[in-house]
This record gives sequence, C-alpha cells and structure tokens, in this order.
Amino acid sequence: MSLERLLYECTLHYRDRGFPESALTHLRWVLIANTHDGQIRLHTAFQHCDKRIEKLLGHFKRCLRTPDQTDLTAAHAIFGFAYGYQMKQWSNGVAPTDQREVAANRIPGANNEALAKQARQLHSTHKLDLFLQFEIADAIGTGTPLVYVSNRVDQGTSAVLMEFVSHAAITGKAIPAVVVVAHQHHYDRCRLLVEKQGIRVIRPPDLYSDYDPLEAQPRVMTPQENIVNDFASMASMA
Repeated sequence: MSLERLLYECTLHYRDRGFPESALTHLRWVLIANTHDGQIRLHTAFQHCDKRIEKLLGHFKRCLRTPDQTDLTAAHAIFGFAYGYQMKQWSNGVAPTDQREVAANRIPGANNEALAKQARQLHSTHKLDLFLQFEIADAIGTGTPLVYVSNRVDQGTSAVLMEFVSHAAITGKAIPAVVVVAHQHHYDRCRLLVEKQGIRVIRPPDLYSDYDPLEAQPRVMTPQENIVNDFASMASMA
C-alpha cells in the first residue's frame, strides 16, 4: 500500500497541529526507516506501533478550525491535560513513573505551570468547572476551586479523561461541551479522545506551545520526540 500517501496525510495532519517543519521531516524519515513490506514497526519509549499501512490510510485527518470551536460561552467545564513534568530529585534504581516517585518527586514544571495559568484565567472569566490532571492542579495554587483532580499516578490521557467523565457521571454533572486546556502539540489528540465520549470540544483562544528545557518526560522534551510518540499513540486508535 502507499507509504507516500500516509506520509502526505501525516504531514498535513501534523502541520495543522502546529508542529515545526523539522519535526515533520523527522517523522517522515522515522516512518520510512521503520516500514518494511507495508508494515510499520515502530518502538518508542512509551508506545509501540505495529500496523499495516492500509490500516492507517485516512486515519490522520486534517485538523482545520471552524468558528464554533471557539465559542467559549457554550462550554460547561474545562478539561485540563498535563504535558510532561519535572523531577524534584531522582532516586537511584527507581523509575520516575513508579507510584512512589510520582508522589514524592514529581513537580509540575514550566509546561504545566503555563497550562495552569490558562485554566485559572478561563475559570475566572467564564466561571467554568475545573477538571484537571494532577500536574496542572499542583501548579494552579490554592485560591482556585477545583471540581476534580486526577489520581496522583502516572497515566495517559485516555485514563485521565475517563476519570473526568466518570466523576461527572457519578456527581450528576451534565457536560455536553468543554474547553480543552492542553499543549498545542497535544491538543488535537485530546480533542479527538474527548469527542469520542460524545462531548463537544471548544478550543481556547490561545494554545501554549513552548517546551521546557528541564523537562523530565522523554516524549515531550522536543517537538521531534513528541511527534513520533504522538504518531504511535494516534496509530493505536486506528
């Protein structure tokens, strides 16, 4: 099947999402190097991809914006998804994803501090309930009321989203539309996951796009590393 078509579709998809051209070039070369006889076998630190090309054609769609995606008045809550973290200190022989390390040494870092600032401003202006991944909640401070904070464990976006949805259901909160607060290069994957739950997603006015020089999570240290991991995660949804 057509690797060229997949490279074309991925380039448009990730360009729409704001990834730099250097990251797009890196992804194309990684896919070319890891494709044999129509099969992509790609291993990353967090996600593996073992897919036939034909299964992925048409999966990486354009991420074009429509006017109703920015109508903040229609939102009922804010879902905030973290982007990486820093480590207060590193323990020998213990992975940073170990629950003990997460509890003792994980701190928000610059990315989540920026996302917390955005969530706090949106809450202040629009009086929206805050559902936050714990790394953002740690950065937001004590003066802002939070409806729900995710469990203090290392987990992916899908698991965090299910916590948000489950809490809303248990407490009887109807949430037909949310503002998603996330890093620019993470936003559309969050959006797709939330929309699969039947919830309309509203884009905030601005998306944070910087990278933290002290980032501890390998997959979000640079756009080049993030795009490969994101491709593997997106491919797993196909």
